[in-house]
Amino acid sequence: MASFGFRYDYTMRRLEEADPIPKWLGSIIEKVEAFGGRGTRIGQVLCTEYDVGVGIGWHRDKPHFDRVFGLSLGSACKFRFRRPAYTKWERFTLEARPRSIYMMSGPSREVWEHSIPAVEAQRYSITFRTMAAKS
Repeated sequence: MASFGFRYDYTMRRLEEADPIPKWLGSIIEKVEAFGGRGTRIGQVLCTEYDVGVGIGWHRDKPHFDRVFGLSLGSACKFRFRRPAYTKWERFTLEARPRSIYMMSGPSREVWEHSIPAVEAQRYSITFRTMAAKS
């Protein structure tokens, strides 16, 4: 896993500067920003490798970030979502196919949690995040 622009320090519980975003990501970021629409500015990038049998547990991205874009590479995976619904969970699953992109904003960022179960074949993910407005 490699973070660029910023990284979240779980020990200190704060956002910290990370290595600058590499130039090789420049043309991809331009396409992600175009996909996001006017005013989209990527401020953080996370590159993740998922070996066979590896996934990521239920979570929401930190509130320091606003919109989250994911570029799925390698194998397809199940992208699971859940939110509280009374005494149970409301759930649904999307398939993140190779070379697909998704965006999470609004309720998908603020209410729903997401996870990826253990993958059956090697997968890579590049996560692009815009920064939340400072309050």
